[in-house]
Amino acid sequence: MIKPLLFTYLAMVIGVLVMDFRHLKQAAPINRWLSYGLIGIGIASWLYVTTLNKTIYITVWMSHVIQRLLPLP
Repeated sequence: MIKPLLFTYLAMVIGVLVMDFRHLKQAAPINRWLSYGLIGIGIASWLYVTTLNKTIYITVWMSHVIQRLLPLP
């Protein structure tokens, strides 16, 4: 049941990306590269979460990094 939904979602994402890339060509260079970076990070995290058997959620990993950086009581 999950696989057909996953492929439907993937098809919709590809459609949105095609439309976004058309509009991003008109944006300023810094906005374009920031948008490309966010899209790339989003795609990478989606692929990471959907392809692994043992999922490590990015928010949990980020919380471990932040706990090391922030002085907590």
